[in-house]
Amino acid sequence: MKRITKLGWAVALAMVWVGVAGVGAAWAGKIGLVDTAKVVKEYQKTKDAQTRLEKEFEDKKSELKKLNDKLEKQQQELTAKKGIVSQKQYDGLKSKFDDDQENFREKYKEIQGTFMKKQRDLMESIVNDIKEIVAQIAKSEKYDAVFDKEVLLYGGEDITYKVLDQLNKKK
Repeated sequence: MKRITKLGWAVALAMVWVGVAGVGAAWAGKIGLVDTAKVVKEYQKTKDAQTRLEKEFEDKKSELKKLNDKLEKQQQELTAKKGIVSQKQYDGLKSKFDDDQENFREKYKEIQGTFMKKQRDLMESIVNDIKEIVAQIAKSEKYDAVFDKEVLLYGGEDITYKVLDQLNKKK
């Protein structure tokens, strides 16, 4: 989740329109602002999801570390044996090392892909929760528009903590 930028959240939750503004020269509607990066970070479901995800991948992470340590040891042994063993033996050791290294890369990609997919799925659910609560607050408090704090330079009422409170009360 650390990789998700503020700009990404600004795009993901740029606007939640609630109501239609009249066509006119000046529009003085009620505007709300939400710091979505803060909401995501402080939402308890985000924290819980991150903890679950880390626990779930803890074993896989340690497995990758063991494999990496084994590869480093193999490489050291290979370097040490370079001038000592015959070329045929060295080529065999080098071939095994290359195979093990390729297996490590494949395992790493597989684990990383699974992790990223689960992280995306969890974030999708969290973003949907946030959108739902923002829409409820906007409707109940009669906001004409709600923007992410990052996309609006001036004006508007900050409803970030209202959103956070309702999200964290939601079970």
